[in-house]
Amino acid sequence: MNNAILQAHDLFKTAGFDYAICGGFALDMFAGKEIREHGDFDILVYKEDKHRAVQFMLDKGWDVFGRFAENGSVWQFLFYKVEDINDSFWDACGNVWAIAPGCLPNVLERIDRLHGGKHEVYTYKSRKWLVEGDIEFIELAFDTKEGNDYVVMENPRIARSLDKAILCCDGIPYLAPEIVLCYKSSKYSMESAYAKPRTEADYKAIMPMLSNESRKWLLDAIDVAFPDGYGWLDGLL
Repeated sequence: MNNAILQAHDLFKTAGFDYAICGGFALDMFAGKEIREHGDFDILVYKEDKHRAVQFMLDKGWDVFGRFAENGSVWQFLFYKVEDINDSFWDACGNVWAIAPGCLPNVLERIDRLHGGKHEVYTYKSRKWLVEGDIEFIELAFDTKEGNDYVVMENPRIARSLDKAILCCDGIPYLAPEIVLCYKSSKYSMESAYAKPRTEADYKAIMPMLSNESRKWLLDAIDVAFPDGYGWLDGLL
């Protein structure tokens, strides 16, 4: 088992809320090997535990940042520091980055203050998520569950029962590979110079390993998520 996965599990296993490894590391756990190099480390937390998760990271001494949109325009690599979990400014954001104690200068660089000087604003500096074998930053992805279902992309038509959505390896929970690949089927993942090679490597490695049922669920989910077609995926599927 990758040491980063073990570190993350040690950190969150006493957090008091449900979590799971997601992203590329979840695919590694399913495959039983490292498929490719990784550029980040993702943890799934349900939206109902969003405030608890952020407060947990702050209590552990981690710096927490939200990616924000200013004047309706998304700034991909601008982040503001979360100081108050009740601040509606950060609460409106989606995922957040948690930076390990002492590692902030390696990941983000402060550039300004916004909104009357209330919020420190940082820009992306490095995506070196692992330093000397230790996790430097974790992206917390806040997803939805309704009853016994995990809901993908906030779309109730793309749901997976929790017993199939969250798998387990050596006692560590991780997101099912077909759901990870569904998230990776976005236009960004297939067109971004950063994400596309990783997405292609993930599809080529994982698709042959999926069960017929999991593969069918994935293809049906993509049909719902991208009703105008997904020609850019045909070669991988």
